[in-house]
Order: sequence, then C-alpha cells, then structure tokens
Amino acid sequence: MEGMRICPPGSVSLGVACCRCSGLARGWDRIADKAYCPDCQEAVIIGEGSPIIERTERKRCTVCSAEGIVRFLTFPLNSLQSVEMDLCPEHLRALLGRRLGTHAFAQVRRQLSQLGLNANDIFLLHDAFYDPQGRALQPAADPL
Repeated sequence: MEGMRICPPGSVSLGVACCRCSGLARGWDRIADKAYCPDCQEAVIIGEGSPIIERTERKRCTVCSAEGIVRFLTFPLNSLQSVEMDLCPEHLRALLGRRLGTHAFAQVRRQLSQLGLNANDIFLLHDAFYDPQGRALQPAADPL
C-alpha cells in the first residue's frame, strides 16, 4: 500500500520542537516534514493561526486517489514507530479538523487495519472524535 505506511524504526526523530510554538514533546505530528503540536494544529483549523502552505507532491491521495498530496506523519498511541499518510489538501484539512466524511474515515480505518493498526490508536481518529460508523462527534470549530 503506497499511500499509507509504517516508517522504519529510528527513521523519524523524536523530540523535535513544534515549528510554530517551539514546544517539545516525544513525537509531534508532521505535516510535510514539519512538526506541529496539537494546539498549533487546532489554531490553524479554527482560523486563529496562519494557514499551512506547503507544496504538494505528485502522488495520489490514500483516501480519494486525487493527485497532489501533502505527507502527514503521526505516532500511534504508545508507539515509537510512526505512520505516514499521503493526503490531498482536502483530506488533510478534514483529518486535522476531525471532520472526515464517513467514506474517508472508512478508507483510512481499512488501510490502518491492513498495517496492523487500529484507527483508535491515532489521536485524530480516536473514538472520542468519531462514532463506529465514522461520523464526526467533535469536529473542530469553524474558522472565525
């Protein structure tokens, strides 16, 4: 599966500072290789932070197969190994905003399962944010 993969052990540095606030933690999410803490991700989604502007790569989105992706990397709960997803800008915004559509959520959940991971192990896909059918329970607030 090309659009979603588990990164080899040790291939992703831990303890990298958030590119916006410089906060440190064991493993922040990465968007186009830049670390973002959850607070800075939320600020972008609700319109309080400056937008994320990154050049897209000529690959296909793991959810919808659209060409033009931004790599998103996250650390599953209690894991030192990361998972990387190729997402089009629309699905990246939806993932960060905790508002994936039911079909997109099912696609991501299926692909994670094929990698031996549970969607519940990914913070932004946790069952606190989505019901078992993939309906968003706590989407981020719309931009101001």
